[in-house]
Amino acid sequence: MPSATAVYLAQAQCGPQDSTISCCVKTHAGNPTRCGATDLEAEDILLFARAAEELSRDLPEWKRACLETYVQCQEDHWSGSCYDCFRYCEGQQGDWPRDKCRKRKGGR
Repeated sequence: MPSATAVYLAQAQCGPQDSTISCCVKTHAGNPTRCGATDLEAEDILLFARAAEELSRDLPEWKRACLETYVQCQEDHWSGSCYDCFRYCEGQQGDWPRDKCRKRKGGR
């Protein structure tokens, strides 16, 4: 992760919904192992924080739809890679790949 991105994302505020690890990663984005998180876990936490921040801005409707679906994917632990599906959705300007990322059946 580029250091400029890490610094920008480290400015994300911790909230009541944050676990101790996610708050630590937001505070120490450049060194996620300090928080007990892998680089991949830290990337997910920081992308989720960025998505929440961007949702508060004036965005095109298609991008807002991608972000909202990404947040739901992360919170509900959908099958597939939420990050990869989010990037696809951005590239397709709002077309979420439901064949790759969707709610899990039967609460798995």
